[in-house]
Amino acid sequence: MNIIANSTLLARRIAELQRRRGLLAERQERLRQSLPDWTFAPLKLVGMTAEEIRSMMSELSDAERAAGLDEVDRELERLDSEIEDAENALLAAPATSLEAVQVLLELALGRFRATTTTDPSDVFYDYGDARVLLFLERAAEDLRALLSDSERVAS
Repeated sequence: MNIIANSTLLARRIAELQRRRGLLAERQERLRQSLPDWTFAPLKLVGMTAEEIRSMMSELSDAERAAGLDEVDRELERLDSEIEDAENALLAAPATSLEAVQVLLELALGRFRATTTTDPSDVFYDYGDARVLLFLERAAEDLRALLSDSERVAS
């Protein structure tokens, strides 16, 4: 029972860290959109001298720093590190029950869903990845049903 609780707590911690990371990434994007127009035009650097490019990059760094982007970047790195540490702890704990397997599967599914497009009209759509996602979702659904049935029988 201890491993189940630990796995569940780690999965919850990871989900909370990922939620915070998502909010921070949205803030980062809003801050980037608030930067001056010249920061969005790196292609205008064509034809500039090395010194002009260095000066432009310095100004860009100053603008990002003034907007608070460097602080957001540091916080994102910290959260990524915390997520990785929690995931490593979860992976190091052997799954000794179906509940622990479910925690791992749900965590993997969440990550895979976030990176896999299921819209065939999307340019990044990959039939193979979308199919694997369907298989994993089906396995998770079946596992949830089995666990639910076993809980009803145990009651």
